[in-house]
Parts: sequence; C-alpha cells; structure tokens
Amino acid sequence: MTISEKVAYIQGLYDGMGLDKTGSGEAKILGEMLDVLKEIGDQLEHVDATLDEFGEEIDAISDDLSDVEEEVFGDDEEDDGDEGLEEDFFEIACPNCGEDLVIDDDVLEEGTVDCPACGQKFALSFGEEEKECGGGCCCGKEDEE
Repeated sequence: MTISEKVAYIQGLYDGMGLDKTGSGEAKILGEMLDVLKEIGDQLEHVDATLDEFGEEIDAISDDLSDVEEEVFGDDEEDDGDEGLEEDFFEIACPNCGEDLVIDDDVLEEGTVDCPACGQKFALSFGEEEKECGGGCCCGKEDEE
C-alpha cells in the first residue's frame, strides 16, 4: 500500500466519522493534517517517478559508457596490465650514451635506432655476443673483405 493509498484510507475514516471541520478544534486539526498528508503523498509519488526516470537515464548512460570503454580499451581479456606492453615494445640501452630506449616492432624491423638523447644512430644486434662490425651498418666502418 502506497502512502497516498494510506492517506486516502485515513481520509475515508475521517469522513465516515462525520466530524465537522468548523465545529470542534480537534476535527479542524485532523482535517488540516489530512490535507498536509495528501500533499506529502503527492510529492513523494512525484519524487519516486523522477527517481525512476533518473535510474533509467543512468542505466542508458552506463550502457553507452560500456560501449565506449569496449571500443577504446578492447576486450577484457586483453586488459592484463603490462603484458601487452611486453609484446609490443622492447627496452634497450643506447651503446653511445647508455640511455634506456623503448622501441616497437617497426624499429626492430628497420634495424637501426636514432637515440633521442645523444642523437647517435646505431644498429640493433640480435646475437648473444656482440661481434665486431663487418661493415654494412651505420657505424661508419667499410665492408671488410
């Protein structure tokens, strides 16, 4: 039973008692209190309806935000923190200045790196041991034959 329905029930009891609002002071006070309760019930129904509308709008916004998050960040399976960075980026030290550089697959395929710290260009070595240059790289040595 809603508040408005309860107030209507009490109003029915009041009317059934046959009290005259103009006669006794108690009847007048009870009549005024019932009027106030009716107004409170009406306002609460309006507030409840407004809250329901806001709840629906919040749900719609939440759904839209979920769509945006999925579009921007991808699936939840790919959201494992730094694991994606380890696959796409590599960290190496510049042999000239020692600055740590983060490079991606494109730079690896190119085979040379321009160090932004010292401005020197160097070739990437994929061997376990560094071998002396046999030429053909960017270090400036000519091919040895």
